[in-house]
Amino acid sequence: MAPDKFLHFLTLFILLPFSSSAFTPSDNYLLSCGSASNSTLFGRVFVGDSALPSLGFISEDQSVSVTQENPPLNSTTSLYNTARVFRGSSGYQLSIKENGTHLVRFHFSPFSAQSFELKSANFGVAVNGFAVLSDFSAGASVVKEFIFKIDGTFVEIIFIPSGSSGFGFVNAIEVFSAPPDLIIDGGARLISDARTEEYNNLTSQVLETIHRINVGGPRLTPFNDTLWRTWIPDDEYLVLNSAAKPVSTTQPPNYQGGGSSREVAPDNVYMTAQQMNRDNLTLDSKFNISWDFPVDSGGFRYLVRLHFCDIVSSALNELYFNVYINDYPAYTNLDLSVLAVHLLASPYYIDFVAGSHPPGVMRISVGPSDLSSPLRMNAILNGAEIMKIATLASLPMDKKKSHVWILVGSALAGTLGECGLDCLTIVRRKLSQSYLHQHGHSLSWTEWVP
Repeated sequence: MAPDKFLHFLTLFILLPFSSSAFTPSDNYLLSCGSASNSTLFGRVFVGDSALPSLGFISEDQSVSVTQENPPLNSTTSLYNTARVFRGSSGYQLSIKENGTHLVRFHFSPFSAQSFELKSANFGVAVNGFAVLSDFSAGASVVKEFIFKIDGTFVEIIFIPSGSSGFGFVNAIEVFSAPPDLIIDGGARLISDARTEEYNNLTSQVLETIHRINVGGPRLTPFNDTLWRTWIPDDEYLVLNSAAKPVSTTQPPNYQGGGSSREVAPDNVYMTAQQMNRDNLTLDSKFNISWDFPVDSGGFRYLVRLHFCDIVSSALNELYFNVYINDYPAYTNLDLSVLAVHLLASPYYIDFVAGSHPPGVMRISVGPSDLSSPLRMNAILNGAEIMKIATLASLPMDKKKSHVWILVGSALAGTLGECGLDCLTIVRRKLSQSYLHQHGHSLSWTEWVP
């Protein structure tokens, strides 16, 4: 291995242990579905929903707990050894302490159990009355993440079987508050072939996380992220690998007001990047680094969040570059020295809104600016997130009356297993056919596949 590549990977190894747990969400529900005991995943305790007093799923014949018959021996968690199967429209209602942006994650890991083959399940999921998943099937393990705004006192999650399978399932659910600076209104740029203009009201949109990328760096697990996210490397998305050269630093980022924060993206995202690979090129050569990301081809718009941190310059005002979305100019003559208030290695992010072009592909590119001097021609990218701005729709309820289980009381935080379950009151409530339409106009979402 070449010395420079060895040093780069050595630095990445050093980066991996960094972790922060400073953020404490006001609402923090972690459910191990179909389980009577607690499970731990990345240091977080998921409480078994079957252990909650008086829940009584089985007696109501709407859901059943199932257990994997032959769980893998090398599994590091028991969270995916159980599931709750929904044979009719049924779900949970969770009380909310603090209005604002929340993250909801659904964990699906299909297995064979009793009379259910979970891979054959087909169902929809509605949150506060609107569909976040429709005709969904989980052929493999996946986590779906949604980011949305809650303006009420509770969030209702309903699973609605569809198709010939007649059932739905889930292994685990997370619902927790997001920091106020995660999604903000104002500042996003709407990119099109005609013009670039400001895009407002992001906080009222439903976002579905499609890609979360640590550009130039390794895979980051929830241990490395204050919001327990997973970031994957960018290698497979590079259009031309030889155009990019990874760079990294061991110095922590210089966070400051008006820029990014550890909750927006963790340190390790800003400590690695891809830069232009000029090793075998003449000094005046100009080219872009491009990434192609697969997205839905249904005419959706996407929030594209790009993360920057100048870890390549030796002095201020040396780095100027352009950003392109789908080959359209998105930001020309980007000067991180100005945006970061004249401080090197200071994290910053920029939000763009764009459609896919061609359909099914989102291309992100960075390249040198005309302001770049021949000796300092460069462009960088540290991280990228792509979130679909979802179109809200309601899901039809089962013709038969259904049940939703209401969890009222203090938030089901990861430490709830230690403090006891007596701080929760469980209430059963009948759910009519019109139920999904009663509370659905006050929020917005996102999804993520790690």
